[in-house]
Amino acid sequence: MKKIFIYIIVIVLGLLILVIILGDFMSGEIKDTAKNPYAYEFDEYKVVDQSMIKFKEVRRIGLSIPDPKAIDIKNNLIAIGFKDHLQVIDTSGLEIINRSVRGPVTAVSFSPEGNIYLGCQNSIEIINMEGESIARWQNFGEKTLITAIAFKDSMAIVADAGNRIVFRLDQQGQLLDSFDGTGRLDGNYGFILPSPYFDLEVDPDDELWVVNSGLLKVENYTDDGSVRAFWGKPSFEIEGFTGCCNPAHIAIMKDGSFVTSEKGLSRIKVYKASGELDCVVAAPEDFEDDNEPADIAVDEYGKIYALDITKEKIRIFERNIN
Repeated sequence: MKKIFIYIIVIVLGLLILVIILGDFMSGEIKDTAKNPYAYEFDEYKVVDQSMIKFKEVRRIGLSIPDPKAIDIKNNLIAIGFKDHLQVIDTSGLEIINRSVRGPVTAVSFSPEGNIYLGCQNSIEIINMEGESIARWQNFGEKTLITAIAFKDSMAIVADAGNRIVFRLDQQGQLLDSFDGTGRLDGNYGFILPSPYFDLEVDPDDELWVVNSGLLKVENYTDDGSVRAFWGKPSFEIEGFTGCCNPAHIAIMKDGSFVTSEKGLSRIKVYKASGELDCVVAAPEDFEDDNEPADIAVDEYGKIYALDITKEKIRIFERNIN
């Protein structure tokens, strides 16, 4: 008896489903099942008010080596890290150094002494201005992914996206300490990195700033690894950062202003030292739709050097005088 009752219920449910399907078919309504109702519509945010754009692109330098990855500038010399090469050129494009390295290169930075520090995934190679390798530090572990190197008080400060930590090294490459970003003022989050973009810089006052990209913030850290301050907010509007994880790259000017480069909705902006938006350098319409986020560097004159990885060019931006 129970089996007959179950069969009856199954038959009734099947008939109901059939009626619903036939009703939809007979109604003649065509439903777009392929469209994602939760998809972001970026087009309206690609257009930037021209009054906000206060920089102009003044020059481009084409690169002769494929796969550019990272850029830095110091004393009118530009260091470009490629997949397995280092090239140094002056601002006119004249080549100074061109040599192969044991990559893959994931970060490049001039030290205060003028040497070039290359992050090569889980190691650091140091090259002098004669193009000679003078040291290689390799004791950081297989999981390490070095994405940025900065300098403070004769120490190298390194962003490790693989382990989601920042660590400090002495001049011999020995590990001094590390921190994971959990000493926050607004909660015990740590560094959240949905994608391997993890940048840091030291400002003119020797303060360390680290991008916590998953929280869409730029954070100021003390020497003991505690957060002193932070700025940044999630928003599709020009004042904020979009997506899962931004900004992808930062640079800091002589006056303490921040230059940011974003992924997804590609754009370069300048923020005041307080974290308030100053202006736009390059709008999304200045990049390809699938453009990789441009690594950025600034010189002592306030010019911004954007490494357009997709087009394999260095794009130089200068602030409008008027």
